[in-house]
Amino acid sequence: MSIVQLKSSSMTVNEDQKLKGTLLPQEETPNQNKNINNIKELLFKLEHDLLIINRIDYFGNTIPIGAFCNAVTFIISGFVRCHVLNKEKIEFLEGIVIIFGGLGQITSGFLEFLKARSYSALLYLTLGFYCITNLFVEFDYDIFDIGKGEKREITLYLWTWFLLMIPLILASFKINAFFLIQTGSTFLFFLFRWVGEISEKEGLYDYTSGIFQLIAGFVSFYIFAYQLIDMEWQSETLPCIAFDKGNDIDYDILRPISSTPQ
Repeated sequence: MSIVQLKSSSMTVNEDQKLKGTLLPQEETPNQNKNINNIKELLFKLEHDLLIINRIDYFGNTIPIGAFCNAVTFIISGFVRCHVLNKEKIEFLEGIVIIFGGLGQITSGFLEFLKARSYSALLYLTLGFYCITNLFVEFDYDIFDIGKGEKREITLYLWTWFLLMIPLILASFKINAFFLIQTGSTFLFFLFRWVGEISEKEGLYDYTSGIFQLIAGFVSFYIFAYQLIDMEWQSETLPCIAFDKGNDIDYDILRPISSTPQ
């Protein structure tokens, strides 16, 4: 073998080693790893926020619908429980409970669920299904023997709704004061209905629970008002007394002018 061939082969080997050295992955430093993780988290957050924004843009804000339906149902039912209105003379009461209390709130809750807003979805789905099921209890329907339950079954029914309001009260601290008052009043409404059923005291059952139902209804009407007016005026026209500006129900990402948590 000639000297020229040896030199050329050695040069080829050296060039191959250099080329492989440049193609091999370099060992990442801790700072580089941290930067890569930050970029991944940022991309994930952007993707998540865009998904939420698209859902909100598509369905709109359905909280005013749920709040209005709850206000109509609870205010009229509260006046009936306080004996201000006579249930027997209100022919449209069942229709209000079905359309506003049931279908309206359930529809609002379902749309809120599609927008990944868990608090408002659970709130209006809970109250909507309560209104539908309570219709059979209040008006003594004979369908599937619903409404003919014994006292033990009725108290268990009321106790279940009472327990369902506890996580909603805790979650309302993430939203604002008016959702807290609404869920708290509804919580006390179920509590006194349950106590009245246990103690068999008609006055406690009717008047006390009716007062808390009225409070919840009027606060729901205020929620409906500030949600609707603030959105139309693009500003905080009516105060909402937010506990946390970074709450889940917040339209600031869509309307930078407004500062109203929704």
